[in-house]
Amino acid sequence: MKRTRALFTMLILTMLLLFSVSGWARQPEDGVYYKRNAEGKVTAKMYVLTLSGKGIQLPRQRPMNSSAGAPYIALEACDDNGTVTEALATVYSWKTPNAGAGETGIRLTGENLRNSLERFKKFTPERFSTSFGQQVEFSFLDEGEAHAYHCSPALDGTYVRYDNVYDGYPLILFLYAYESAFNAGSFRDKNSHSFTYSLGEYETTQYFGDYYCLNVWDPEDPREVMAEKGLHIVMENWRQHDYRFPFVKDDYHGDPSWVGITWSTFTGSAMPSTNALYLHRYMTVFEPEMLQDPDTFIRMTDFFSGEGPDAVTTNVMAVLLEKNGELMQLGKADISDRGGQIRFRKMMGRASIKGDGVRIRALPNTDSAVLGEKDDGYPLTVLGFVPQTGVPYAAATWAKVKLDDGKVGYVSGQFIRGIDTPYN
Repeated sequence: MKRTRALFTMLILTMLLLFSVSGWARQPEDGVYYKRNAEGKVTAKMYVLTLSGKGIQLPRQRPMNSSAGAPYIALEACDDNGTVTEALATVYSWKTPNAGAGETGIRLTGENLRNSLERFKKFTPERFSTSFGQQVEFSFLDEGEAHAYHCSPALDGTYVRYDNVYDGYPLILFLYAYESAFNAGSFRDKNSHSFTYSLGEYETTQYFGDYYCLNVWDPEDPREVMAEKGLHIVMENWRQHDYRFPFVKDDYHGDPSWVGITWSTFTGSAMPSTNALYLHRYMTVFEPEMLQDPDTFIRMTDFFSGEGPDAVTTNVMAVLLEKNGELMQLGKADISDRGGQIRFRKMMGRASIKGDGVRIRALPNTDSAVLGEKDDGYPLTVLGFVPQTGVPYAAATWAKVKLDDGKVGYVSGQFIRGIDTPYN
């Protein structure tokens, strides 16, 4: 009995110790930190960023947002002219209440670093990992102060937090967040490789924001990726016409300084990638329920372009969601480069039946089982539109509907009113 009581007491004490340790733990504070030499000149910078948001998570991969208490950390060493001479990025993993390690990470040095600063030149980050016997270390002993160890002679040392607001983060921080999410296996297998990148075309305007544009030379699936430098949003261009969003930060709409309050700030562009970003922003501001599922993506389906100096280019874009092998259309937009004009059609939401005796089908075709019949005005929720099964390249003309009792079925779009459909 005494032995049991002693074990129970030890268990309680251990739990209390664990709770107290978590209470002591100093959270690395987001922001930029400077390392200075004896003359006060900045010789290195440390960037700490906790990403909080949602996005695509591939099978056997991790999401791009930070796990709780595990911010990304990037370091850059600078010469006397302020030119970056080496860069490193990792994710912080706690080891003690006020110290931890970067157990995986990437570096840019030499030719790879130089190429990362010039458009169209290829570069491949160098990886490190505890799986390869390598890691870096940090401590956060005092508020506003950070210490780096075993990074490199130029990067090791004490950093002090810079209090002014900082909106942009270095390329290597984004590269590591992207690599560790979508190429995570390369940090466990030394025989695999980091992605190879090249800096592509980019746009910086008053309303468009400031973005990295990268070509990803993945032999299995080459693609283009754009990342806002404050890392609020990341967009991939797959197969030249599908635009997916691996990461959207929780405060994407919460910062009006760059998101914009109204659509009227869009100055207009003929570039499909620009229009995809702005269509996403439009839905974030005006139709946020369309983006509840992070697998929602945008596809350019057509474009029209006139001739002459006053020609107007219009991109036609569909808002799509693919789940369990079913491709569903949620909306459609025509976006003009003349003043940022947009015609948006939302093809989901609360609607009603048009006509009497309308059949709710188990599948989107007239041969499938009938789940029930509803009369004119019957309310329901349209989840989106899908093609008729068994018909190759069919248009999305069947409404996938959810009844108020929770049943899900399909109705031909001609019998739906109250929202945009392929028939109006």
